[in-house]
Amino acid sequence: MSRRAGLDQIDRKILNRLQQNCRITNADLASEVGTSPPSCLRRTRRLREKGYIEREIALANMGKADSCLTAISEVRLNNHDRRGRDEAIRLICAIPEVIVCYNVTGDRDLMFISILTDMSDFEVKITEPLASVQVIQSINSYFAIKTVKFQPLIHFDETR
Repeated sequence: MSRRAGLDQIDRKILNRLQQNCRITNADLASEVGTSPPSCLRRTRRLREKGYIEREIALANMGKADSCLTAISEVRLNNHDRRGRDEAIRLICAIPEVIVCYNVTGDRDLMFISILTDMSDFEVKITEPLASVQVIQSINSYFAIKTVKFQPLIHFDETR
């Protein structure tokens, strides 16, 4: 399997099903994707070996956790040298509450999403530590009012 090619319809079905439920039994998965259990097991192992399946995780229910504030933050850097950018990325990614960080194009240089308990928690864990970082010119943050969609999976087209 090459990086982009080589996935057939059954492989794509397997990837879609496993992203929705990685604890599904091989027999149930094989039945859902329309192949035999031995073939399904071989395909799943190959998808793992080739890196299509990076890891399997459990998603905690944010409604049941203390963490209920989602912040989306944009960062503008003072300059665009690699060392400064890498330092800002290292500091942001070291904050446990930051769940994703992107180096982006446009008016901002970085964007990150963090999950915290409340605004006070945001101040202590995000604003205060990053305010003194000299390479960071500004941080603009938005706070989610309501989660409209949260489906962290990559859709693989099963029609091809």
